Amino acid sequence: MSKLELIYQQLCSPLTSEILSIHPNDLASSGFQFPAGWKGWWEWSTSIDDGENTAPFPRWMLLLQYYCSATPDDDLTGNRDPSNKSFIPPELKTLIDEVIRLQMKRDLVTVVSTSGDAQRSAPRSYGMSPKKDHEVSKMSEYISQLIYPGSACTLQHVVDVGSGQGYLSRALSDLGLHVLALDSNQNQTSGAERWKVKEAARMKKQLKREKVQGRPNSTHPCNCPPSALSQSHVPTSVLSASINNKNECTMHSRMGSLTHQTICINPYTLESAIHSWFLSGETNQITRSMIGDMPVHGTERHISQAKPVPVMMVALHACGSLTPDVLRAFFSNRRRPSASEVRIWTAQAVVVVGCCYNLMVPEAALIDFPLSRLLRRRTPVATLPLASRHLAAQIPSQWLRNETSARETSLAIRKVVFRALLQPVLQAIGTRETSAVHAATSSLSYAEELCGVGQTPENRRLGKLPNAAYKDWETFLDGATSKMGIQLGDFTTQLPAYMYNESRRKQLESALSVLHVLRCIMGPLIETLILLDRYEWIREELCESGESHASNTMDVDLINLFDQATGSGRNVAIVIKPRGWPNIN
Repeated sequence: MSKLELIYQQLCSPLTSEILSIHPNDLASSGFQFPAGWKGWWEWSTSIDDGENTAPFPRWMLLLQYYCSATPDDDLTGNRDPSNKSFIPPELKTLIDEVIRLQMKRDLVTVVSTSGDAQRSAPRSYGMSPKKDHEVSKMSEYISQLIYPGSACTLQHVVDVGSGQGYLSRALSDLGLHVLALDSNQNQTSGAERWKVKEAARMKKQLKREKVQGRPNSTHPCNCPPSALSQSHVPTSVLSASINNKNECTMHSRMGSLTHQTICINPYTLESAIHSWFLSGETNQITRSMIGDMPVHGTERHISQAKPVPVMMVALHACGSLTPDVLRAFFSNRRRPSASEVRIWTAQAVVVVGCCYNLMVPEAALIDFPLSRLLRRRTPVATLPLASRHLAAQIPSQWLRNETSARETSLAIRKVVFRALLQPVLQAIGTRETSAVHAATSSLSYAEELCGVGQTPENRRLGKLPNAAYKDWETFLDGATSKMGIQLGDFTTQLPAYMYNESRRKQLESALSVLHVLRCIMGPLIETLILLDRYEWIREELCESGESHASNTMDVDLINLFDQATGSGRNVAIVIKPRGWPNIN
């Protein structure tokens, strides 16, 4: 059985599927009617001393420490912390061990920076958060190393799908690539254009200041001699490769370009937008490089009609269906006849990092999961509920990496638990204020879709509370009831005993915390399932692409690009590339 099938089988196991399908909110709303199979670990999670709730190691932290202590060799060496192991119920220890065994390892790919300190402080970093700067830098450097050693003579065009504020687009343009930046939100596109103007103005001021001080910036294209103008923006390693390999064609000999466009992105409009991009030039032969709507002098982009122009598709955090749609467009293009009158461009490579799995389309003509035949052919067909897709965003391995992270984790868990314990109050309000609108939104299909997600109309009514409101239960209860304009005394007969019994409430706080952490520990395994399903589907499509020996000429990889410790939870790039390109891992 393949790893993909083993993961799906694990997620469908009784204990795992029950944990995934029951949100703490749902459990509290049901009066804590949990499955019979939970009895052992539930008693463990509620059997706490009066002072344990404030002890250094509450039950949920024991689980998390056990999960985080894992290393790739632990299964062989038995180096897991024995003190934690002895406290954890066997069924939970076995479950966590299996999750660790099956989930993807997150060892970072080694991406050597191709840009010096000057490049790192370039205007393209202006306005980015440290997390975004890390992602843009790593991804652009990876792409640079991927294409320059052997393919820069042919691949000069990149399409950034879901380009947002254009940070990655500008970084790739700085590498000498011609970039088409596509986004479905006009506000994002307009924002990208504004950042471009701001950066240009900032650079102009910097050049003026340096000129006054008598130390012109020799690394900037405007200050380079004419002979070097077209190469000054190319990373040092690329220039070195050009100089040291005299028999190979010179790397980029012209500046890159950047064109922004707003479209409703799907596989069909994506292909059409790229096609129109190439047809926008004079007689389909020359497309002048654009910065905004201004052509850059001397940077004509010659498009040979002898064969289709190679294009790389990239996406940094392609939300929901966007990743499958990019891959669908890639394969759709490659299935077309290669004659230039039929296909003026060819999809040569893909580097895409997905995110927001909860936004994937579960039921449609173009379903996003499962994609692979391996899962589609199962009986019944594999499914992934909304609750599981929500949890795929969790990165529990980073929750205890330092004191600050541990404090933030404790607060986040307290938020989930306190809001769960408030469910009877919210239910009482809903019962009193039942309306036609509420009844409509509480349909069976609506309830099934949100099963395990913890979302209800009453929860949305409560909305967000400041962090200070979660200092302790009394503070939270006061803040929540005040915001909703109610008095608990009005619902006394409808509220459970734990609302007034501190000892019982703390037991339930402990159990709900354990349930929440267990659900989140499943997150990386769920993401692994989604990624391996896409990986297997790509391999299947390459084998059936209609091209001669396509599977032997193209590689597909899952690459850990970003450091999750920076906050970049979705750090895996799906990479499709010609087999002759470098393997960077």
